[in-house]
Amino acid sequence: MTSGAPSDWYRWIPEQITARDYELLPEDFCRTIEVVDGHIVKCESPSRLHNRVARRIATHMEAGRKPEPCLMVDTDVDVRISDVPLSLRRPDVIVYRCLDDDSKLYAGDTVLAVEVVSPDSSFHTDTVEKKAAYAAAGIPVYLIVFLTEAGDGIELIEEYRLSEGRYHLVCLHTRRLTLDSPISVDVVFGDLTSG
Repeated sequence: MTSGAPSDWYRWIPEQITARDYELLPEDFCRTIEVVDGHIVKCESPSRLHNRVARRIATHMEAGRKPEPCLMVDTDVDVRISDVPLSLRRPDVIVYRCLDDDSKLYAGDTVLAVEVVSPDSSFHTDTVEKKAAYAAAGIPVYLIVFLTEAGDGIELIEEYRLSEGRYHLVCLHTRRLTLDSPISVDVVFGDLTSG
């Protein structure tokens, strides 16, 4: 987006935005929101631990990729659930089928989504709203990472797999995250959180 946007550009955002409206928003602003059924949802700034855990999970997933199928791993990027009405989320970590960098990333391209739950802010959003949205969009695997109340580590990672249009809890990871598919990961929690 151009840096010449007027300082009060946000006053012209309609109550319900379209995909075209979203494309016209300043890029810096887009990184701080999600859109649900055309309505802008402001995202909280995550803690340093939250960001560290997401980044390290992504790093371990990237290292676990196999040559085939071609999969990419990213953090905090737009995933389009639908164009009309516009709905997009920004999972903390995402694994998706290889695309050109300038292609829009749709939920149909996504094979795994990860959300890191901050005890004081995102619990309901990540455990109910996003879980339902990702299941309805057909994302095969969903991981929910629960940070400790003290905010000093990982308490638990829930692993859900899609079956018959719903997520089913298949594993509670309590000390280490171990996955075989769609990407191989085997990492102890401490390696995801330590300084």
